[in-house]
Amino acid sequence: MHNKARSPFSGAPPANGGLATSYLVHAVVLCVSAAGNSLDDGLLGKLVRRRLSRLERVLDAHGGTLLRPLPQGLLAAFDTAEAAVLVACEMQRRCAVIPQIMETQIGLKIGIHPASAGQDQGAAENAAAQLAMLLGAGSIVASAKVVATLPEILREKTSVIAGENIGVAAHLVDWGAIPMRPAPAPAKRPKASAGLVLRHGENIYRFDGKKSVITIGRDPGNDVVISAAKASRQHCRIIHRLDHHVLIDLSMNGTFVKSGDAPEKTIRKQMVTLPGSGLISFGQSCQIDGTQVFVFEIG
Repeated sequence: MHNKARSPFSGAPPANGGLATSYLVHAVVLCVSAAGNSLDDGLLGKLVRRRLSRLERVLDAHGGTLLRPLPQGLLAAFDTAEAAVLVACEMQRRCAVIPQIMETQIGLKIGIHPASAGQDQGAAENAAAQLAMLLGAGSIVASAKVVATLPEILREKTSVIAGENIGVAAHLVDWGAIPMRPAPAPAKRPKASAGLVLRHGENIYRFDGKKSVITIGRDPGNDVVISAAKASRQHCRIIHRLDHHVLIDLSMNGTFVKSGDAPEKTIRKQMVTLPGSGLISFGQSCQIDGTQVFVFEIG
C-alpha cells in the first residue's frame, strides 16, 4: 500500500531551520479518440483504471507520499526534486508499454512544482496541474525551480518550453533519455531497509535504509566529506530506491567502482547500481592511491 494521504509538511522541520520543501507530482490520464471512433464507457474506464493502477504501484515502490487521488490521476509529494523527476519518468515508462486500442490514444501527462511550508500549497498544486496540461500526452513538465535543484546529469535532460505563459518558467523533461530504474523484486521486499556502510581507514559511515539520498564530496556540507585531491566539492550521490543503492556521479574526474574480480568501472556523469560490496575511489582509479579508497557494503 502507498503511504496515507497527508500534508507534505507534516514531518519534522529541516535541521538548518529553513522552510521544508516538497516536490509535487500531478499525474493525470487523458483519452483522445479519432473522429468517429469512440469506446464504450465500460472499456474506456477499464483502460484508464489500468494506468491509474500502474501509477499507484510506482508510487508504492518508490516511497512517494500520496496527497490525494484525482478523478483520473493522483497528486503526490517527494522530499527531493530528483526523486520526483525519476519517479515521474518511471510512471511514464510503465504507462507507455500498455498497448493502445483501435484509434483511441490514452496518455499520461505529468507536472512537477515545489511547495514550501508556510506558503500557499493550493497555489503550488494549481501550478503543478497547469504544468501537467501544458503539452501533449507522454510529457513531463517541470518548473524552473524544480530543474534548478536537480543534479547536472538530470538537468541536462531538460529543455526550456518557449512561448508559454502560465506564471512559472517551464521545462520539458526528456524521460526517454533518462536511464530506466531497476525493476522491483517482490521476493526481496524485506531488503527495502538494507543499509549502506562506507569505511575509510578508521572512519565508518553507517546509513540505514531510511536515508534516501547520501551526498559525498569535499564540501563540508556533504554527508560524507572526502579529501581526495581530484575529488569535486559535490562529487556524487548515492540514492536508495527500490531496494537498490544507485550511485550518480556529478564530478569532473569521475568515480571508480570495483567489486570482486570484475573490471573496475569508471562512472562519469552517469549512474550505476552498486553491488553488495566493493571499493569506491573519487577522482582517480582505485589502483592509483589506496589511501583514498572507500570500502562499501550493503546489507
